[in-house]
Amino acid sequence: MKHSWEEKLGQQGLQFVELSAKLRRIRHPSTLGPIEIKRWVKEQKAVFSAYPDLGAKRKINLDAQFVRALLRANPDYELNEEEMLWMFESEEFPVLRAEELELHQRIFLDLEADQNKRFQAYGAVASGITLLRRLFSGGFKKQLGTKKPTLFKMFTALAQSLEWLGTALRGKGTLKDAPGRVPVELAGLVDAILTHQKEPLTPKELYYAVKAAGWEVPEDPEAFRLWLFRARKEGLVKNFRSSRTEST
Repeated sequence: MKHSWEEKLGQQGLQFVELSAKLRRIRHPSTLGPIEIKRWVKEQKAVFSAYPDLGAKRKINLDAQFVRALLRANPDYELNEEEMLWMFESEEFPVLRAEELELHQRIFLDLEADQNKRFQAYGAVASGITLLRRLFSGGFKKQLGTKKPTLFKMFTALAQSLEWLGTALRGKGTLKDAPGRVPVELAGLVDAILTHQKEPLTPKELYYAVKAAGWEVPEDPEAFRLWLFRARKEGLVKNFRSSRTEST
């Protein structure tokens, strides 16, 4: 019996497609000004809060000294030190939050901070580093692809990224997309959808799943199939499983 792409993805996969479509409809910041960024983050949080079980999560390894500082800087927390340590040891948190807290802890412990304001500043630094690391790693991949670039191409990509960031920070005009032509965001979405498949999706079924997620795709599914073939060959899409391979 043949199953539709919706049945092959299952309930959680369909929720991921729905989540992606809603995120896609959020208007990107027109500038890097605080009002636009705050609006953008708030709208994204509202979407993510409706799907609490979809994001990747893991446990966080935190030191007791860091937890004490965390409680001291946030007196509104209703847990004591022992309860906080138990929570971090037993509960799982979104990966981005886990990375941020662990980097925050590393900076704090290395500098042996003991003032609340300084502690909060370290948290802001950790958030900024986490954001920039993801921004530039994805940006370079978008510009250079997966092949090892020459030194000249690497410096060219860096210069283009810094020029884009400088223009965005000056707040002049509408914020344009980051430089680069490699569709890393689309490839990431395709890979994420494929992690939810209960049966192997065909390229055509994957085409309709991506379309349902709110992305603009060519009218002809064959064009998407050719793009998928190239993306797999270049290592941009890694989770595709051929139904022919499964059947054998």
